[in-house]
Order: sequence, then structure tokens, then C-alpha cells
Amino acid sequence: MIGLLCGPVCAAERTTIGQLVTVAGAPSNQLYGYGLVVGLSGTGDQTTQVPYTQQTILNMLRNMGITLTNVNVMQPNDVASVMVTAEVPAFTAAGQHVDAIVSAVGNAASLAGGVLLPTPLRGGNSQVYAQAQGPLLVSGFAVSSNGSSTSTNVPTVGSLPGGVIMSVGIPASFAEGGATRLLVNTPGYQMAQQIEDTINHFLGYGTAAAISPGEVDLNNGGSASVKFLADLLSLPITPADEAPTIAVDAQSGTIVMNAGVELGPAVVSHGNLTVSIQQQNAVSQPGPFSNGTTVGVQNTVVQARQGRAEVVYLPKRATLAQVAQALNAVGATPADLIAIIQALKLAGAITGTVKVF
Repeated sequence: MIGLLCGPVCAAERTTIGQLVTVAGAPSNQLYGYGLVVGLSGTGDQTTQVPYTQQTILNMLRNMGITLTNVNVMQPNDVASVMVTAEVPAFTAAGQHVDAIVSAVGNAASLAGGVLLPTPLRGGNSQVYAQAQGPLLVSGFAVSSNGSSTSTNVPTVGSLPGGVIMSVGIPASFAEGGATRLLVNTPGYQMAQQIEDTINHFLGYGTAAAISPGEVDLNNGGSASVKFLADLLSLPITPADEAPTIAVDAQSGTIVMNAGVELGPAVVSHGNLTVSIQQQNAVSQPGPFSNGTTVGVQNTVVQARQGRAEVVYLPKRATLAQVAQALNAVGATPADLIAIIQALKLAGAITGTVKVF
């Protein structure tokens, strides 16, 4: 059977406006920084191969008043250079805690058991907004001995729950001159107009105006901005069905369809062509009294075999379960099924936009 993942519903589910839009002027912000993780159990960077780790250690010790005269003898294996990244929600103030992700940038084998030293985190404008510090949580592990090794998950990436403390707040604003802009997460003419109609129905005509497929402008009429947005974003809405889409992961052979995909009548002929090339070693013996020499030769054998094509009739199918059943009847491999879906699209026998990634 061919693995086929289908969308879970045939009609759009009821949700709220807050799930469909983002308030302009108040986005989340990304911070980053470079630091050191210490306390590793022999799984840190090999400083002879990662010179910036050694340099970072020297700079840190120098700032503490410690100067080493012979750095060649310093070869610790319990320290790793890392990059720290964090996504800060809008309106996060100074003193609040945020989660972070810590990733190795050298040749450390694992960050398990390590502690991140104080690391300043900067924004895209190079200004320091926060500082990260604390023990890491690493779900994977790696073990090696005598040239053999084993690992589970990714031991060179860990999390730092609540380990980031904001030094300053990042400016954010959700209202300018009594007006607020809503950015539609999935831009579309129908979606923007539906959001406008829903808001005006509940809060009065003129409250919202869709000015583009991706933006809806609001006028709170002098109301308290926080309460106004809280009430507005909690308004119920049933969005229109998504456009028929077929997403294809060409590497893994995974195919995902949403509820709008339908299959029209079609005939599919599916077969396989196999080409095999083999090298066979042989020895060429000279004839008696020929003064020749024995030499090795290679003989190439090429074989081509084409499997018997199977012609399968695919009737019109309107539901995802029926489409999956019909495509499974073809009996193709995932790679072949991707080619069949693309051919069905070209023939106009399947609805939906095919996106290959």
C-alpha cells in the first residue's frame, strides 16, 4: 500500500480571528549570541581543531585577570563553542524570562550535561537585549569508544528553558492614531473580506476595512485598545475552505493532500524499466608456445528489462478517502506515485496545485 497523508477535515472548522491574523507593529523578535558551554564529560570541542574555542577561553580568562604564557598546553575537552538563539514574544519587558536554543558550532560530540556561561544576546541591530545562562536540557546522547560510536537524536543541540533574562524591553506598538492593522497569516481576497465582514457584523459597520488580501485596518473609535483587541480577536469565524493543494516531499516520498483535492476519470499505465550494468573480471591465457603473457581483463554485461505495464482505470473520486484508495490501487512506489500525480495534474484529471519541496 502506498502511504498517503490526507487533510483531516472536509470543511473548514470554526476558529477565532486571532488565529488567522497577526497584529502589525507587535511581531516576535529573534535574538542571537555566541558563548561557551562548560562542564561537558569529554565531549567538547577539540581545541587544536577549533581555534576559536581556545581563543574564546583565553579572552574570558584574560577578562578575569588570568594570563596564560603557554597556550599550547591548554587542550580542554569539556568546553564547546555554541550559538544561542531565542525568539522573544511581543511586549516582553525587562526582567522577564524567555526560552532559548543552544547549538554547537565546533566539533563537540554532545552538549549533554553542560552549563552555558553568561552570554549576551543581540538583535538584528547589534544591540544587546538579553543575557542567557544556565544548565542545558539535551534529549539526545552520543557514545564512542575505540573507533565505534552510537548516537540518539541530536546531542549537539539543547534547550535552555527560561534561561534568558531580558535586559531591556523591545519596543512594540499595536495602535497608531486610534487605528490598528491586522496582517492576514494566509493572504487571500476571500479571507480578508470575510474577516472584515465578521468584525463589522459584531462591532459595527466601519470598524474594519480590508485594504488588501493581506491586511485589514481597524478603527477602535476611541475605545480602550487592549479590551478592543481582546474582544475583536476572540470573535468566532468559520474560514472558507483552503484551495486544493497537493504537497510532495520528493526526498521522503511523502504526499499530503487537503480536503479540496478531487480525482477525475483517468487511465494510468504504470510499468518499470530496469537497466543493470555489471563488471566481470576474467583472465586471458596465451596459447601454447605463443610467448604471450597472462593478463586480467574486464567484461561488461549490460541487461535491460522492462516490466509488464499495468493499466489501471481511476474513476471519478470526490472525497480524500476515495482518492487515497484509487491511488493505492495503482500499486506504485512513492517515487512512481509522485510522477503519476504530476502526470494526472498535467492531464487535468486531478484538482489542486502540486507543490514539490
